[in-house]
Amino acid sequence: MGARLRPGNAHSAEGVLDLISPLVERYRSWFRQLWLRGDAAFAGPDLYEFCEKKRIIYFIRLSSNNSLKRHILPHLRRPVGRPPKSGVHVRVIEFQYQAEKWNKPRRVVCKIEWHVGELFPRVGFIVTNWNLEAHKVVTIYNGRAEIENRIKEGKNTLRWDKTSCHRFAANQARLLVGCLAYNLLHMIRDTAFWGEKVKPSIDSIIRRLVKVGARVVYHARRWRVHVASAFPLGRYYGILFS
Repeated sequence: MGARLRPGNAHSAEGVLDLISPLVERYRSWFRQLWLRGDAAFAGPDLYEFCEKKRIIYFIRLSSNNSLKRHILPHLRRPVGRPPKSGVHVRVIEFQYQAEKWNKPRRVVCKIEWHVGELFPRVGFIVTNWNLEAHKVVTIYNGRAEIENRIKEGKNTLRWDKTSCHRFAANQARLLVGCLAYNLLHMIRDTAFWGEKVKPSIDSIIRRLVKVGARVVYHARRWRVHVASAFPLGRYYGILFS
């Protein structure tokens, strides 16, 4: 996970290509297929063209506008009959759309939801360059919300958003140290708790594995962490340092 501190008045998508370009080059040889999921703040032709040039599959939300609404106008009639048990009637459609600044038409998937007790439907648009079924495109995009849990962990546990220093460079350094700590803790979570159905939160790892009484000894070739023999989570140290 990477991060970059920016001025408070910067647009959400400012510098996104500079941030992801090194990541694409680094992981291109590791994975056959790369996916990019983003919210409406990142919906722009520069990012689309970059992904298409680099053979990256993208799922990016589009903000609603009058042109998009005209495409779905025939599908906005409320369904007839009783609603399903979930209380939400869902319809997914797709169409080709080209905004004024786009260099070509692109595929747009639209999800329309009618909720019980609501007069108007909830509508969401997703632009993608993949030919997967429309409902699966929606499912894949909705998986983007999981990364927001990781961001919440970093902000609430490691205080990424703490910028109390007077100098911009010092706040940037603090943010990078926080990201480095998160990546290390996330590696510990994936390694020590591999195969477990429920993995602990970053806060739980800090309180139960990091903030414990221990003696650290450095030898010529390795570090050794000595904890009490009665420590119930001692076996995880064995997994990490083996």
